[in-house]
Amino acid sequence: MPSAPKTIPPQHRTLSAQQTQNPSKKAISRASARRYAPRMPSTLRPREYPGREPSFTQSAAQIGMYIGLASLTMVFGGTLVAYFVTRAGSSVWRTAEMPHLPGGLWVSTATLLLLSAALHYATRLLARNSQSGLQRGLLSALIFSVAFLLVQVQNWRTMASALVGVEIKSLYAFCFYLLTALHAVHVLLGVFPLLFVYSRARNNEYSSSRSEGVRLLRQYWDFLLVVWFVLWAALSF
Repeated sequence: MPSAPKTIPPQHRTLSAQQTQNPSKKAISRASARRYAPRMPSTLRPREYPGREPSFTQSAAQIGMYIGLASLTMVFGGTLVAYFVTRAGSSVWRTAEMPHLPGGLWVSTATLLLLSAALHYATRLLARNSQSGLQRGLLSALIFSVAFLLVQVQNWRTMASALVGVEIKSLYAFCFYLLTALHAVHVLLGVFPLLFVYSRARNNEYSSSRSEGVRLLRQYWDFLLVVWFVLWAALSF
């Protein structure tokens, strides 16, 4: 037998009717409660600090390159200081009988300039994601580096041949060999990372967003170019 429908008491009916007529009354009461709720003192609120910028924006490899170039600067600088002290204290430096600097030093300078230009060319093309241009530039730089070493060997042989028969003893030739050999050693050391970067470039491991290896290599060879100009000027003075 079906049960009779439940009847709602009159007081409940009135309450239901009021809630139907004022549906936002409950929301207003909640807003009022939040408005008049006790607030936490400002001294107890957690502070909001602005985002902190990183202390170093350079990569570890770039910082290492800066440190390495600074160390090489001290090596070449100390050698030049010893050279000038020796030259100032020498009673006989270079007489008319002694040979001048080999003319092949001009060829060495041109070779280093072409090497630096090839690396800048490779870097510029890498910014355009030109893999073939990058490889051509690195290969050209590798050829010029080997050519520089061969030209320097010929310059040493030229100086040795010119010194045959010169009886006056002087540190002029010794300093020439010392400064140019010190630079040539660092050129030889630079050939190995040049080979490494070139091998990676052949595997397309560099791009416009991954160019740090090529950039560091260019910085090293630009440094050797500047050092060469300083050494050449010191020997010509």
